[in-house]
This record gives sequence, C-alpha cells and structure tokens, in this order.
Amino acid sequence: MSNINQRELERIHWLNMALSLPEEGVAGYFPDERSRIERLSEVRWPQGPTCGRCRRTSITWIETRSLFQCRSCRHQFSVTSDTSLHRTRLPLGMWFQAVESLIRYREGIFGDFHMPAQALAETLGVQYVAARRIRKVVLADIDIGGKGFLRSAVCVRAPDDPTRGYRI
Repeated sequence: MSNINQRELERIHWLNMALSLPEEGVAGYFPDERSRIERLSEVRWPQGPTCGRCRRTSITWIETRSLFQCRSCRHQFSVTSDTSLHRTRLPLGMWFQAVESLIRYREGIFGDFHMPAQALAETLGVQYVAARRIRKVVLADIDIGGKGFLRSAVCVRAPDDPTRGYRI
C-alpha cells in the first residue's frame, strides 16, 4: 500500500468523478424527470424498490403522483424519501445539474476550491440562499466520506476507484 497525502487523494477523487460524468452532459443523458427518477431508483434499490416501513418488495408506481406505494402496508414514498433530498421541492434536474456543475468547477481550472454559492445560483437560476443550501447538500454527498447517492446517480461512466488501496 502506498501513502498519498490528503490533497492528492482529493484530487484523484474529483478527477475520477469528472471522468465518470456523461460525455453529453447530465441534461443530455437524463433528458426528463422520469429518467432521473429511474436512475435514482436504480442507484438506491438495485434489486427493485423496497418499502421503508415494512421492507417488502411488492411495490407499485403511482404515475399521477410520482410515488411508489407498498402493496402490503400501502405506505407511499418517493425515490428521495429518507435520503439527503428528502422533502425537496426542487426538480431532480436541478439537483443533477448542481452535482455536475460542482464537479466540473472543482475539476476545472480552480482545482482546490469549490464553486461559490453565487456562481451556482446563477448557473441554476435560483436565489443565493437556495444555492447555498443545494451546494451544502450536494458537497456533503459527493465529497470523500459522503454517502454518494447523488454521485452514483450522476456519475454513470464508472471507472475503477484509483484511490482504493491508498491511505493518508
């Protein structure tokens, strides 16, 4: 096992994510809300949706409400329930775009710095306060040690993790 410092590990992490982004961009790869819901569902439940209440897998999709419903306990839930996006009112496209923007900014010419909230607000077309919250949620998920839910959803071309086997 080789030793690398924290800065090198972070650089590899961000480069790996940038290389994993879709070539045509997130908006091109996930053109509509339905495709984003399907992707989050695949990432969250590789074996198919599972009820968060009774843990059963007999689930139906309610098209008119964009919700899943358990056939056993009738609990309704979304693909974002009990995740970092729980109860979000923003469209999934905005979250996907935020992930892509933050990765491309960090991996671009700015290297060690995260995208400022004001720049993200302008990119997404939202107020500064909303952009600051979005930035906080996304960075907590995609950074080293984050849960990686959004990272796994957006980074579709998954090369091997080059940081595996290294320690700080």
